[in-house]
Amino acid sequence: MNQAMQRPWQRRLRVMEIRDIALAQLFHPRPEFDRDRYTKELVSLAPVPQDQMAADFLEADILLKLGAGGRPRRAQKSLYRLYKAQVAANGLPAFETFAALLREIETRGHSLEGLYFPQAFLSMNHDSIWADVRKVLGEVSAVIGPLFLNSGTLLGVVRDKSFIAHDDDVDLAVILEAEGAESAARAWQEARIKLGQAGLLAVRQGPNPGAAKLISGGVYNIDLFPGWIEQGRVYVYPHTCGDLPDTALLPLATCDVTDLPIPADAEAMLAVNYGKGWREPDPGYAFPWTRANRRFAAFLTALETDGADMHDDD
Repeated sequence: MNQAMQRPWQRRLRVMEIRDIALAQLFHPRPEFDRDRYTKELVSLAPVPQDQMAADFLEADILLKLGAGGRPRRAQKSLYRLYKAQVAANGLPAFETFAALLREIETRGHSLEGLYFPQAFLSMNHDSIWADVRKVLGEVSAVIGPLFLNSGTLLGVVRDKSFIAHDDDVDLAVILEAEGAESAARAWQEARIKLGQAGLLAVRQGPNPGAAKLISGGVYNIDLFPGWIEQGRVYVYPHTCGDLPDTALLPLATCDVTDLPIPADAEAMLAVNYGKGWREPDPGYAFPWTRANRRFAAFLTALETDGADMHDDD
């Protein structure tokens, strides 16, 4: 690459060119097309991680992956990152336009089987989603104990009196019978086993052992997180690590929007989760996972140990 190409604006221009080249190949295939070459060049054009999160880079990466053959799910991570990037930039219409383009590509004989298109609650029927959440919450509570609306879903009903428009999943938490990190890890493992036996876990689970994906009646995910009371303090992975007294959680209150369970002091938990500015919408908000996992290190370490022990017993 020459010196001029090192300039940010020229790198961006070349990324856009590669995007258009990959798109043209999908619509009008050429046997001499060298996808590996363009993939390597694309990576070289993004010297810092922030560049790899840019919409043009992600679109080019997705189109190259789809054109390379193999499983379309190889493009899933980039597609979801693109969705999040456009949400943060108030660019949902641009994401929908790109999604429509991918569906047009599918009509040209390129398989998208297994590729999940994130869809914001803005474009969904909220009544049907809440009906599904009530059903799931009731079924799961009957198996593993009391649940409550959590994280982004809690933020939506308290602040917006609805789902957050740009959100695309439902967050719940369960109150485990535990006295500390180790017993909470054991209780969480047992809860996941019970949910699996009851047929309430989604087939595809994420890589984070501190979360579980429940069966959903729609295109959205329903994520479940563990919580417990330890020495009179509240723990809800991954946001509240002894920051609140147990009275901030129990007894559970009833949401005046959905009639579903929420923490006794929902505003206090939202301030811990999202900071003091939680009342102001922030589409670009990113949860500090690294810090959160450090705070819950004892729980996560015990979770890994308990998981290994359970596997050895099978």
